[in-house]
Amino acid sequence: MNPLKSSVDVAINAYGKPYQTAITLYTLMKHSGQWINRIYFVEEAKQPEPSKYQFILDHFGDKIVHYKPSIWLWTNNVKFPFLLKFKKFRHAIRYQYPWEMSDQKYLLVLHNDVYFKEDLVKEYLEGIGSASGIGRIGQCWGCPAYEAKLCYPEMYTQYKPPYAEVLQLAKDYPQSRTHAYPRVVDPAAPWPLPECRLNEYVALIDLEKTRKDTLPLGKAAAFGAYDRLDVGVKWFADLNNMGHTFKHFDYDPYATHSWVSLRNAGHDAMFNKDLYKHEEAVALQVLKDEFGYQE
Repeated sequence: MNPLKSSVDVAINAYGKPYQTAITLYTLMKHSGQWINRIYFVEEAKQPEPSKYQFILDHFGDKIVHYKPSIWLWTNNVKFPFLLKFKKFRHAIRYQYPWEMSDQKYLLVLHNDVYFKEDLVKEYLEGIGSASGIGRIGQCWGCPAYEAKLCYPEMYTQYKPPYAEVLQLAKDYPQSRTHAYPRVVDPAAPWPLPECRLNEYVALIDLEKTRKDTLPLGKAAAFGAYDRLDVGVKWFADLNNMGHTFKHFDYDPYATHSWVSLRNAGHDAMFNKDLYKHEEAVALQVLKDEFGYQE
């Protein structure tokens, strides 16, 4: 089947940043709208300010599916796994509602602070091939193996160090999160490395291939579960060890994550009011200048 004739659903979770969220979706649809079937807009149960998303919902109309879970997990996992049998709890996991509800082959997972410059979705569809997902592989800036020049995104499947070597790397090339390696690295399955994942900033996932092996149907953790060190790390490890493959694609020419500050400050902005206000003010002005938005 020609992937370019297949529709793509979008999964985006929003915690604050209404104007940056709008820019993410407006620029996505401007360049890649022809591939998009539905936008699953998940509004987190708790927000840093009163909800201001209605103008986005109105703009996209029937194209958008709005869902607001009743539980707010933030960066926490469900403490009691048996609760995941119940949708109320399971759908509070980031991206899980669109993961289960989509009826399309592909799911495009997005952060809500991305600016699209070109048709990235077309590039992903043409490039995914037989892989289970495509996007930027690894948080390599925080990986001791990358610092030691032993591993790169394009070759993550080739470097498979034993447990002791992973911990030794953490000692020899300490990074911001290597102190957690003794706790998060599985001695029986130390690969993929702890910072390795399909980054959910902008990633395309083949649901037909991965859904059967992922919660609630399979044994792999939910894609959006905040497990080990970050979102998607446990899912990525589980699926790789089940035989799934993923393709590295540097999306920078087509899209910019954390585009206002260019410092990967999405999380930091939630704890810095001045930075948050600055980023939102810039996004609002871009909405006005490029899309004619009127408050």
